[in-house]
Amino acid sequence: MKYILGSPAYRFLAASFLWSFGANLIYFFLNFHLEALGYGRQAIGLAQALLLLVGVVSALPLAYLIPRLGYRKSFLLALALAVGSGFLLGFGLLVFPSLAGYGLAGALVQGAGAPLMARLIPAERRVSLFSLQAALTTASGFFSTLLAGALSEWVGARWVILFALPFFLLTLPFLVGLSEGQGTPPRLRGRFGIWLRLFLPQAVIGFGAGLVIPFLNLYLREKFGLSYGTTGLVFALSALATGVAMLLQPLLVRRLGKLGAIVFVQALSLPFMAILAWVPWLPLVTVALLIRGALMNAAGPVYAALVMDYLGEDERPGFFLMESALWSLLFALGSALSGVVQEAWGLGAFNYLFALTLGLYAVGIALWPWTFGRLRAAYRESSS
Repeated sequence: MKYILGSPAYRFLAASFLWSFGANLIYFFLNFHLEALGYGRQAIGLAQALLLLVGVVSALPLAYLIPRLGYRKSFLLALALAVGSGFLLGFGLLVFPSLAGYGLAGALVQGAGAPLMARLIPAERRVSLFSLQAALTTASGFFSTLLAGALSEWVGARWVILFALPFFLLTLPFLVGLSEGQGTPPRLRGRFGIWLRLFLPQAVIGFGAGLVIPFLNLYLREKFGLSYGTTGLVFALSALATGVAMLLQPLLVRRLGKLGAIVFVQALSLPFMAILAWVPWLPLVTVALLIRGALMNAAGPVYAALVMDYLGEDERPGFFLMESALWSLLFALGSALSGVVQEAWGLGAFNYLFALTLGLYAVGIALWPWTFGRLRAAYRESSS
């Protein structure tokens, strides 16, 4: 324990776990919280869109601000925004401005987290420690969604989000001892084509995900008549399965390479998405939810490590912010569109939404080999 607390990398892992615990609690219960406040399905879709669009609007300014401010200070600023916005949101005050503040906090973490982690660990350990970080932060969803389900039965859906705030505050002691980790502003000249190529698969997948992923908890609760507690248990198990899959990613990377591991796990998830969409039997749907989420999301840390091979340190904050912004923009558009369709067609809308999501996922996965096939040569030409 003394070694873990004394190691900057492991201190950051602990901070990431606690941040994710609070963030997962808000993410899982936000829809139910907004319902309890009296918002309709279309408004919930717009709220999800706003949460993400803030990241889009702030991406380029933050790409220049974060390296100057410092990665650790950026994380601390994110904590302050998350606590303040979560407090107002939890009490139903200034709901949409609070969502904007919370979205900005998430953008700061997105831009500062990966570059700070890359500074703390050597290149040869990135896949294993990025996978460990992703597994811990995802597994935190297991406990936070279980807690959210239990709290909803105890205090009601109206107040659950307030319980995320202590976990944000507990992150602070683990960040205090870290080095600042300032960087340099990003070089955008000559990199746009490379970045765009890296963005494309994620953008296609992001739009498809936005159509259904933010509404999965509402979809399952309506389709099968689940209680808040049961819905929380199902999503908690999904987070746990994803964490386990992420821990196994280094083994796949050794066998298939980074690119092969990404394509393999994401392609394998598609049949389980189809089961989730159209099978009417809850036990099988639950298993499909666990496996789909685990496989589709397990590629995240490998993708982050693979991208690091092509980007200089000065590019990393800007790239991850812009990648997150583009993904979020399309995810938000998908969420807003999905909310309108659901408002008009009800539960039956998911038949069409899932079909479109499956098609977009398949296209995005097929683009991965094209993205990285000749990218190293293009990067070297750009660098020279």
